[in-house]
Amino acid sequence: MSYHTDLSDQQWALIEPLLPDALWGGRPRTTDLRRVVEAIMYLIKTGCQWRLLPADFPPWQTVYVYFRKWNRDGTLRKVQQRLVRNVRRKEGKRSDPTIAILDSQSVKTGKMVSAEKGYDGGKRVKGRKRHIAVDILGLPLAMSVTSANTHDKVGGRRVIERVSRLVKGRGLKKVYADGGYAGAPFKKIVKDALGARMQVSKGIGQKYKRFVPIAKRWVVERTFAWFGDYRRLDKDQERLTCNSVAMLRWASVSMMLRRLAPNPIPIW
Repeated sequence: MSYHTDLSDQQWALIEPLLPDALWGGRPRTTDLRRVVEAIMYLIKTGCQWRLLPADFPPWQTVYVYFRKWNRDGTLRKVQQRLVRNVRRKEGKRSDPTIAILDSQSVKTGKMVSAEKGYDGGKRVKGRKRHIAVDILGLPLAMSVTSANTHDKVGGRRVIERVSRLVKGRGLKKVYADGGYAGAPFKKIVKDALGARMQVSKGIGQKYKRFVPIAKRWVVERTFAWFGDYRRLDKDQERLTCNSVAMLRWASVSMMLRRLAPNPIPIW
């Protein structure tokens, strides 16, 4: 049986070369990795539980093992970063960004989540906080998940460190952020880690009675809205924050595959 979340041949061709080969020795691999990836895409889009994956996918235990393995060994991060560069080239931009936009989003957690969650008094949300940095196209460059009571600067520092491993010395010039990241110490962190200048995009007050996008920051807000299209991300349902980050990465991979090789069937 096929599902709307299944990959086209063109989309699979973008991912397959980046997945690790089977380990040498032992029994030959019998698992269809394409179906494993499609099962993960199905789960993220529909929001189902691991145990409720349809039976025509590989066993859910097998899918989960690959999900964890690819996240731990860096395969998922490599796939995401390669697709970012591919999308940027397709849009006529340099492979490496010159601008990054940083922001956070507090989300509720599911009933099974008991660790690493807190209360965000500003947003009045009990759960976790997603910290992400995106490029000017809204493509996620790096991300981190913490308890909701973690200050933006603490989570933002983790993201900046991860961005530095991706783009340091490759021309990143400016980082945009909101007032939660203001202050000389954080600007110094950005300067030291990325060699870039940080600019705080401030609000424009209440003189307008309508929505007015704030320069550059609307880009990252749009990315958060894109995440909202994936039901698994409506709440943070993961016991471990490393799995929360992996879910965000897989959603990012899904979004970029659709831009690189649009499915001929209007499935979204």
